[in-house]
Amino acid sequence: MSLLLAEVWALELCADVQVNMQVIIVKITMPDPLIEELESRFVKVVEKAVPSVVSVSTVRLARIQLSGVVPVQGQGSGVILTEGGFIVTNAHVIEGARDIEVTLSDGRSFKAVLVGQSRVRDLAVLKIEAQNLVAIELGESGNLKVGQFAIAVGNPLGLGTTVTFGMISALERTIQSEEAFLEGLIQTSAQINPGNSGGALVDTQGKLIGMPTAMIPWSQGIGFALAVDRIKDVFEELVSTGSVQSPWMGIMGVTLNRGLASHYQLSVEEGALLIEVPAGPSFKAGLRPGDVIVAIDGKKTVSMEEIRGLIAKKKVGSKVRITLRRQNDTFETYVTLQALP
Repeated sequence: MSLLLAEVWALELCADVQVNMQVIIVKITMPDPLIEELESRFVKVVEKAVPSVVSVSTVRLARIQLSGVVPVQGQGSGVILTEGGFIVTNAHVIEGARDIEVTLSDGRSFKAVLVGQSRVRDLAVLKIEAQNLVAIELGESGNLKVGQFAIAVGNPLGLGTTVTFGMISALERTIQSEEAFLEGLIQTSAQINPGNSGGALVDTQGKLIGMPTAMIPWSQGIGFALAVDRIKDVFEELVSTGSVQSPWMGIMGVTLNRGLASHYQLSVEEGALLIEVPAGPSFKAGLRPGDVIVAIDGKKTVSMEEIRGLIAKKKVGSKVRITLRRQNDTFETYVTLQALP
């Protein structure tokens, strides 16, 4: 190959490489229409939800040494549920509060009155007197599926609205704190920042599906939210009476499995094995430790979590039909639910 031909070939090769590099760069920077559409949808969702999410500031008195007291400020989030000024938040956000102030997304601030709360459900209802409020649109948590997108909107530490994105990781979760036994929770990978408690967890339509209520600080990316259906179930009772009478069956038990059934030589392998039956409605109805609840109101039950969920949806004073196995015999009895003591 002559020197001239070699130079021409080298120039052509450089041109090809340059063209190919340009093509690669174009492919990397070209926006995907699906990504653009998804991004646009999330922006609209956030714009829809933000006006309904508020900051909740509290002041409580804390005792210090020498019997003195000092004011301590707290911070959380809340959600406007009605245009009339009713706002829902977590009970732990306003616990012990002497003064409660709500700040809207447009900067307006109002003194809030505590209408009602349930520490067991970690839910509280506040009321403010304000005009032009934007109530959030309510969704349904009963139709949620694991894997759906979820967006958490809150006002952590009073720094302004923050938004985190994730998905629904699990449903019907149960966690226990010092004062509450929370059931039917939505587990989400959307980051729950400090101060996000009481905010909104919305779907891709901007509808409220849950309220962030807790996080596990030592496990990254795990958060929980009260399901909106549970909030709707008790909202009217909180507004009208100031509290919620939680139905109580009066049993302690564990979910039965094959290993437990074999160990205790039980005749069934599914249901709820009763460990303790204190003095209460179930004891009065004849239930005893060692019994296995296999159905409630004719519906087969396979776990203690399922039983708790069914009882939580009942009203105090209602009767439930219990089907249980005791050794090799099957019995039915009726338990009249009482208010949680």
